[in-house]
Amino acid sequence: MSSRRARRRRRSAAQRGQASVEVIALAPLVLVVATAIVVALQAQRAGEAAGVAAHAAGIARIAGRDPVAAARGAVPALPPERLRIRVTGSRVTVRVRAAGPRVLVGRFDAERTVDVRRAEEGR
Repeated sequence: MSSRRARRRRRSAAQRGQASVEVIALAPLVLVVATAIVVALQAQRAGEAAGVAAHAAGIARIAGRDPVAAARGAVPALPPERLRIRVTGSRVTVRVRAAGPRVLVGRFDAERTVDVRRAEEGR
């Protein structure tokens, strides 16, 4: 009976070792998936912020107010260095840099443009 117990113990130790190897082997995959999720969320947040800011700037432009101030006011939690607003004639372009390491999120910066005209211009 002692030989059976010894075999069971060896199998149990081998199984624990195998489980440890599997966990270590899966760790990089889990890290890559988690990073991809975070990057996707940051890209989505940048796009949403750009859309909100561009919409606010367009409404302000139509109303004759400052579109830059309106865009900044629409996304107050966004650091100013991540927000660029360009007004050219009736066009307002808002660019938002995605948060995170530039090497990962740089290509996920969002840009939204609105082309607005006052009611008098359209007549």
